Amino acid sequence: MGLQHAFAMVGGLITPPLVVFKFTVCGFPFCPDLQQYAISAALITSGICSIIQVAHLPIPLSEKIYGRQLYLGSGVLSVMGTSFTFLPVFELAIRQMKSEGIEGTDAYGKMLGTSMLCCLLEVFFSLLPTRAIKRAFPPLVTSITVMLIGVALSGTGMKYWGGGVVCAEMVWKDHSQVVSSGASFPPPFPSCANGESSMGYGSTEYIGLGFSVLMTLVVIELFGSIFMKNCNVIIALLIGYFVAGVSSDPDGNSYVLADNIKNADPITFLWVETFPLGVYGPAIIPLLIAYLVTTVETIGDITAVHEVSKLETDTKEHTESIQGGLLSDAICSILSGLFTSMPNTTFS
Repeated sequence: MGLQHAFAMVGGLITPPLVVFKFTVCGFPFCPDLQQYAISAALITSGICSIIQVAHLPIPLSEKIYGRQLYLGSGVLSVMGTSFTFLPVFELAIRQMKSEGIEGTDAYGKMLGTSMLCCLLEVFFSLLPTRAIKRAFPPLVTSITVMLIGVALSGTGMKYWGGGVVCAEMVWKDHSQVVSSGASFPPPFPSCANGESSMGYGSTEYIGLGFSVLMTLVVIELFGSIFMKNCNVIIALLIGYFVAGVSSDPDGNSYVLADNIKNADPITFLWVETFPLGVYGPAIIPLLIAYLVTTVETIGDITAVHEVSKLETDTKEHTESIQGGLLSDAICSILSGLFTSMPNTTFS
């Protein structure tokens, strides 16, 4: 079950760095090497930060200094990744810096440094007394936040079912900007390359591939064993990938390019690519707002995990878990900046 959850969250982990590097840092012509590195760095950073979040490590001497024991990590099942809250902030700020003549990679480094500075807001929240945290983030607010996250993810899943949603969104975004300037021409036909195939968003073939995953889930729930039902997500995803690998579009183009796998480096690690850190002043307030939003998400996520795990939410352990989770968000966001990756917070 842990493997299937890790497998299912890969798409959400790689999308922010892919979008930022493909459409903002590099633009056309694209830079596949930097994109591959950014995705690898995001996955490595997520793994390291998830270990820290789950560990719930006591901080030495904190009881003498603050009068209570402080922890690093929530101590409950949590994974770390880049929240989509940060994506528009990074996109807009990097575009603005590029318009001012700053290179895309230098602009990305400035955003990393700025996010490392702004994450100190979560350190402040994590050190607040328990009563102050509950007053600032009451259960009603965090519960509604978690519910809205689920609603938003449902819509995101339906949207991604159309295939090539990232390219389609970028095309339509650019189109709306051009139209607002007074130009008049038919809307673009948004398509995105998937292997050798390049079809429009919402094509029947893409819908069919997604439908194969859905039907696998339904069949497993109706006829599968208890073990298969517990692993239904990873089984359905693997079958969907298999169908995509052995099939092709009406023109005979494959949905999967084996050349990308063959040409990729066998192994990579952090700091293969580096970006000069800096601070971009206009992005400070937007990033502080983004960290405030992720603070509410983190408190809601940790509380939801406690409730699902049949743990009490009005105990000292729950309070320590929230404190450790918020501090872990901040520390991991600093580490992610040093790891050349976007901020890492508790992943919904």
